[in-house]
Amino acid sequence: MKRKLIAMLLFACLAAGGVHMALAGGADVRSVLGGTVTWTVPVGTHVEEGSELVRISTLTGSSAAARANMAGTVREVLVRPGDVINKGSVVARISE
Repeated sequence: MKRKLIAMLLFACLAAGGVHMALAGGADVRSVLGGTVTWTVPVGTHVEEGSELVRISTLTGSSAAARANMAGTVREVLVRPGDVINKGSVVARISE
């Protein structure tokens, strides 16, 4: 009886943790410009809202293509220097 109760409690805790992780997944960051990527923020960097995440080279010069839309930690960068990106492309993911 005790084993069954402990197993049920353990399962409930694990399920609640999984739901929390899914809801706190973070945010996709999209490029506001298109061009060739020249720099990206390193994965694991803590950023504030508005921090530059991706810089590109365009016909008119170098510019920030994507900025953090929330404070958090950069979990994934989906582009690398040399890649050509379009406006609206998902370039990074941030979590709280």
